[in-house]
Amino acid sequence: MGKLADRIQANVELMRQAIRQNLEPDEELRWFSAVTQYRAPAPVRVLLSWSIVLPIFGPLVALFLEAQWYVGITPTRVIFGRIKRPFQPDPSGAIAVPLADVTVSRKGQSRAELLVANPEGGLPRRFSLAKGIGTDKLQAALQA
Repeated sequence: MGKLADRIQANVELMRQAIRQNLEPDEELRWFSAVTQYRAPAPVRVLLSWSIVLPIFGPLVALFLEAQWYVGITPTRVIFGRIKRPFQPDPSGAIAVPLADVTVSRKGQSRAELLVANPEGGLPRRFSLAKGIGTDKLQAALQA
């Protein structure tokens, strides 16, 4: 359990450093997390990952159907950056959008999405938040 907690903490620190590299000198980071971009509808992902036809390679195929990003919220903008596998946040390709262009949409009791109104530069329109991320803090950071 200690090794897993250490690995999670190390990943959080890598993500925080990647975001900090894209902050302006006096800019404050209010909130950050990792988010997922799904590249295929849920039924397709399930069929490819757990299919009888692809019992061994299904989970590997599913990895190509989703991408991990990090997101950081400041008082004026939201910064998105890609996470390469294994967990390697890439600060060089970060994309910043105005704070007003990003909203939160709840999907059921435990799921939520970040929506980008005017995506540019290869930025997707929709990101899924990991289960258990507190949307109240996220909503407050977006509205402040």
